[in-house]
Amino acid sequence: MKKAILICVALFFSTPQSGWSQTKIQIIRSDTTDFIKGDNGVQTYYLKGNVTLKQDVALMYCDSAVLYRPQNTFEAYGNVKVRQADTVLITGEELTYVGDKRTFTITDNVVLKTPSSRLGTKVLKYDRNTSTAYYLTRSTLEREELRITSDVGNYNTEYEVVRLRGNVIAIDSAFKMTTDTLLYSPKKNKYSFAGPTQLIRDSTQLYCSQGTYSADSTLLELYNGAQMRAPGQYIEADSLYYFLNSEDGTLYGNAMVADSVEGFVLTSNFIDYKKSPVYVDAYRPVFYKQSMDNDTIYAKGDSLAIRPELDSSKIVHLYGETSFYSSDFQGISPNFLFQEDVEKLALYPSPTLWSGNSEFGADSTALKLNANELDSLFMLNNVTITTTTKDSLCFDQTTGKKLKGNFIDNALKSVRIDGNAQALLHNVSEAGSIEGLNKSSCSWMKIVFQEDALKRIRMARDVEATYTPVKSAVPEWLPGCQPNFELRPIKASLTPTITPAQE
Repeated sequence: MKKAILICVALFFSTPQSGWSQTKIQIIRSDTTDFIKGDNGVQTYYLKGNVTLKQDVALMYCDSAVLYRPQNTFEAYGNVKVRQADTVLITGEELTYVGDKRTFTITDNVVLKTPSSRLGTKVLKYDRNTSTAYYLTRSTLEREELRITSDVGNYNTEYEVVRLRGNVIAIDSAFKMTTDTLLYSPKKNKYSFAGPTQLIRDSTQLYCSQGTYSADSTLLELYNGAQMRAPGQYIEADSLYYFLNSEDGTLYGNAMVADSVEGFVLTSNFIDYKKSPVYVDAYRPVFYKQSMDNDTIYAKGDSLAIRPELDSSKIVHLYGETSFYSSDFQGISPNFLFQEDVEKLALYPSPTLWSGNSEFGADSTALKLNANELDSLFMLNNVTITTTTKDSLCFDQTTGKKLKGNFIDNALKSVRIDGNAQALLHNVSEAGSIEGLNKSSCSWMKIVFQEDALKRIRMARDVEATYTPVKSAVPEWLPGCQPNFELRPIKASLTPTITPAQE
């Protein structure tokens, strides 16, 4: 008994399942039938008028057909229809069917219909074993308002997956896509591409080489480099995860966002970005460029956050040992906080700034702008100013508790220092040589600059001063005034290698 069971199991696995490969083609209907019996058992049936044939779940209709047995094949002519399990309908004018292989080729005005799409082509080969249609001529797939044309392709009607190659063009009411390799899922309305691809949606243009587009949610998932252009916006990254409807997403690797409406260009290895209202997080490292009237601020830091204000302005917070550069002012600071609504740049704690030949230090600093131009400077606690003399050999020094400065045409013109103000200034002859050293203290003093150099100083209240000829002077530094001009940022160090691609 046990041996008989084993033999039955072996037979079960050694023969084709469900009888698919051996199912005979059945004649269901025909107005007229002519039968001819040939040599070697060959049987030929000539069927005419309202012909219906069947193999397992497939029904086939035509005007006339020739059926061959035992070859289990037939040829069909005129108004050919193949219905596969009530979900797929294929029509054409001529068909050649191989029953044992469950494959057929249909030609002339071929149309394949599924519940979600319609495919039109000239010649189509269909494999019923895998529920896959193959076509090698320029064909068109339609779904609602969508039309996709391609040179070659195949369509798995069971899983609703279409693979297209060669000058693929997809057009609907919302977008146009061109690529050379496309995987499309009609049920999900999702596109996957693996070749150079351009997507145009409204006024947005996208360029990439690999990724997916979920049309219903407008979600883009792109890899191996992507660029996106829209009015007032440019985005580039190695990888991009982005919703076109809400205009927000995440950029990974060599990422850039250029927003001309907000006036900034941002590059980083990671950017989380929403266009409107603008909302940004970026990390490691971050390069930020903000346009101003007649100037541009270049900044760099470890991290950046941009947040919207109620009045449509924004706050930019760059932090983690930041540095910045403009043509008339440069600085380094752990925090760089710009409030657009009041045009104020806050630097803290203990920033160092440079303007012209002067270096400034304090516990905290604020730069005030007016119409995007530098207007005034405020420094609080442990204020220091170190300015190189004309011969660049000595340093004039000033300290105090707080400072207020004024700019004209983005250049620092004067500062007032209050609170135990001290100064160590060099007397310079008309020939430019150092003659002596003035050391003084007072309640407050005002310094006027001209062409990046100290021009005049005025002291008031409790003034005390001493003068030492240069021959008798001993090199001296006021507290905190040792200069660090070598740390001064330059534009090149704050400009990343990534730049927006040319149109």
